Parts: sequence; structure tokens; C-alpha cells
Amino acid sequence: MNTKDLILEKTLKLILEKGTIDISISEIRNSTGLTTGGIYYHFSDKNDIFQEILQKYMVDYIKIDFDKIILEGSSKNRIHDALFYILNHYITGVEIESINEKINYNSVILLLTPKGYAYEGITGIISQLETDIKMFLADIVEDGKRKNEIRQDISTEDIAESFHVLYMGIQYYWLVFPNEDIDSMFEKNFEMTWQAIEC
Repeated sequence: MNTKDLILEKTLKLILEKGTIDISISEIRNSTGLTTGGIYYHFSDKNDIFQEILQKYMVDYIKIDFDKIILEGSSKNRIHDALFYILNHYITGVEIESINEKINYNSVILLLTPKGYAYEGITGIISQLETDIKMFLADIVEDGKRKNEIRQDISTEDIAESFHVLYMGIQYYWLVFPNEDIDSMFEKNFEMTWQAIEC
């Protein structure tokens, strides 16, 4: 692992431990074992460190590689598995190499999002991601309509939006109540939504 990544990972761990983004350079120095000069060799200031953390642990993490989603079986199975993959993408955690542990994305998102939205471009990135998810779902729905597995009398966009809202609602619920059984909540809500649109 390179020194720059070490600084980012140790600083993120400090942020999560303290529950605040207000971390001093001396705390970062003590955590990493580096000198102040060693830290400033890689970053111009604390704000620079925070911006890199936002990029690596918020922006890069929330991006979804749609090619990794395995879509097999009926339209119901394909939509279910896609939503389940996307939801679990956020819940399973972020691997931090230098400390060999996974952290819950709930902690990352709650601490970084309010500050993160203040940085230019992040809102656009998140909005684009949500648009991409809806388009991805719309493609599956359209295929299901062609196979007569999904009702024709409801627009593809409305169905995709319904599934997107289902996913967003469960993700939000998980952020507020991280210890709840999210999988069973997802299954129950997915089944109700599917029953409304199946042929």
C-alpha cells in the first residue's frame, strides 16, 4: 500500500471513530506514524485530504459496475437480483486495506454525505448514478414486457421508477435503522411491487 492511501485510510478510520470530520493533522500524524512533512508531501492541507476521502470512499464507492450484475431467469428474478445487488452494494461495507477490516457504509455515508454535498460535482455524480439505475431497471422491464411477463398497460418508466423508489426507501430505512432485517423487508416490498405489475 502506498503512503497516500495509508493517510486516507487512517484518516477515514479516525473520522469514523470520532464521529466527526474534524480531525487534526497531529491525529493523522499519530495514526499513520508519518511526520507532518510526510503528510504534506502528499496533500496540500486537511481539506485536500478530506476531498480525496470523499472521492475514494463516497463517490468511487457508490458507483456501480452494472456489468457485474448477473441477470438470469425470469423478469421477476432479473429485477429482484439487480435490486438486491445494488442494495447490498451499499450495505456490505468498504474494505480498508491497511487496517484489514470492513466498515459499514452506513457510518461512511452518514458522516461524509452532509459535507460531501457541499463539494462541487458530487451532487451531479450521485444524480447521474440514480438516473443510471433507473435506466438499467427500465431495460429489464422493457425486456419483461416483450416476454409478456410484465403488464403492458403501465409505462416502463413508471414501473422502473416504482422499483427505484422501493430500493431508495429501503436504503434510507437501513441508514436510519441499521440493525433491522433489511433483507426480509426488501423481499416483502419487492413481492408487493411485483404483484402489481406482473401479467
